[in-house]
Amino acid sequence: MNTIVKTSNKYSDKKIVWFNEKLESLKDNIITAPIYVRVKPINICCHHCPYCIHRYKDTMKETDILSKNKIFEILDDFKDMGVKCVTYSGGGEPLMHPNIVEILEKTKNNNVDLSIITNGQLLNGNRAKSLADAKWVRISVDYCDENSFVNAQRGTKQMYKQIIFNIENFNKIKNKNCELTVNYIVTKENVSIIIKAAELLKSIGVSNIRYSPVSVKNFIEYHTSIKEEVLSLLKSVRLLESDNFKIYDSYNITPNVLKRSYIKCFILQIIPVIGADEIVYNCHNKLYTHDGIIGSIKNQSFKQLWYSKETKNYFDSFNAQICCNCQCANDNKNIFLHEIIDCYGDNFV
Repeated sequence: MNTIVKTSNKYSDKKIVWFNEKLESLKDNIITAPIYVRVKPINICCHHCPYCIHRYKDTMKETDILSKNKIFEILDDFKDMGVKCVTYSGGGEPLMHPNIVEILEKTKNNNVDLSIITNGQLLNGNRAKSLADAKWVRISVDYCDENSFVNAQRGTKQMYKQIIFNIENFNKIKNKNCELTVNYIVTKENVSIIIKAAELLKSIGVSNIRYSPVSVKNFIEYHTSIKEEVLSLLKSVRLLESDNFKIYDSYNITPNVLKRSYIKCFILQIIPVIGADEIVYNCHNKLYTHDGIIGSIKNQSFKQLWYSKETKNYFDSFNAQICCNCQCANDNKNIFLHEIIDCYGDNFV
């Protein structure tokens, strides 16, 4: 009798093992299409979260926006190259792009898996309908009521009511295979409402919550004062879990060794980012920074840039021990990739 093994870890650092062709290309130093691209359609946002990691980047301009024609060109490149999925996110609020419905429909028509990270303010009307059969819709939530929403500097009480209504309504209209999820950025200001927020989100149809630490200067020092309380509350939150509601914990404040243990960063070739400024960046950590730039697609297509000699030279010369002496969200993924690629591939497993 065959037994089906159920999988549950949506955020595992080891998901790359399902992509053998990519692993082979990395081992052989051959440039192939990225598996997953994050696209920033627009830099304007209708919320003003004080901890937003993009607001103070050195190359970010709120006036930047990818045109519909450029995004359509990018999506045709994705289809031709075999890029498997795209996430639209900020920068700004992606649903503020004036052509976002056409962009979402084009993405699906090109057979590219669709997802979005949004603040939920505009998740209604045709935008919600176009996302109803996305792979996942992730909403940024760090509040549990009108007052905590306003105190987080996201907006007005009426805006809060609209978001909650949007989430409830989207849960009713979405395809059963579309996951409605939340990312909860843990700060000193919202620690005390972790459980109340989880209870609210579960009640309005959210399928899972991922808790992550806010990225700030003096990261370890900032979180040390709240770490034990956060871990205790996350333990309590897990009691809310059910078949339809899961908790994922990315609240890891163990400091990275700032000098990487490897030279080659493989993530550059797996999950690049396209900014609203028509620049391709090497990773999400370095979005809108000068040292994150792979190249521009203002006067060429994404496909042309990706397969160019210049990009190959960029990947070959990139030294993570020199370029990435900072906290890195992908460090564990890279360590794992090096272990996989370095191991001898015979049949004696």
